[in-house]
Amino acid sequence: MFPLGMALLPGEILPLQIFEPRYREMLADCLAAPEPSFGVVLIARGRELGGGDERHMIATEATIVEHHIKDDGRALLRCVGADRLRVSEWLPDNPYPMATVEPFPDESVNALDEASLESLYAEVAEDIRALFELVRTAGRTEAQFDDTVYGDVDRAFRWAGQVPLGQADRYAILAAPSAQERIGVLAEAVESVTAAIQFQLLD
Repeated sequence: MFPLGMALLPGEILPLQIFEPRYREMLADCLAAPEPSFGVVLIARGRELGGGDERHMIATEATIVEHHIKDDGRALLRCVGADRLRVSEWLPDNPYPMATVEPFPDESVNALDEASLESLYAEVAEDIRALFELVRTAGRTEAQFDDTVYGDVDRAFRWAGQVPLGQADRYAILAAPSAQERIGVLAEAVESVTAAIQFQLLD
């Protein structure tokens, strides 16, 4: 397990530089596996370096897609968020953070909820487009909202990765047990970000 000061979302790219000896050892163990990966979990309290932190219980599997070991032993990684994990038990950090985990899939959506869910997606997408237009109008960025559907990763995860959310909101989106709750959390977060930017732009 790799505790970080950010919540990694499924489908999100994560570049990492590993230099602590314990994580170098973790990486060596991961790379020995046929499909190297590790769990990324948001730190609830404490710091990334040195240990002694408190961690949340919902994590994301990070699949290693590229790695480069430098001459000084540092490792440069490119990972991508995969499935969500629920931590059943934290184990001693010996020699590096470890936990017993289980899959954390979405709760099922019945046929009656599908239409409602699609309506929610459409509403939130429109809100995000409006947010991006607001930011562009203020001259802060020329970024475009990408609402393309990629694979089977929930759109809410993809969209949340494009919006400037705090880690508490990102974790709430990650930990939501169903697609309906997740898009609802994202909708509230987008509304809050939009209101904050509008306030900053007031004369």
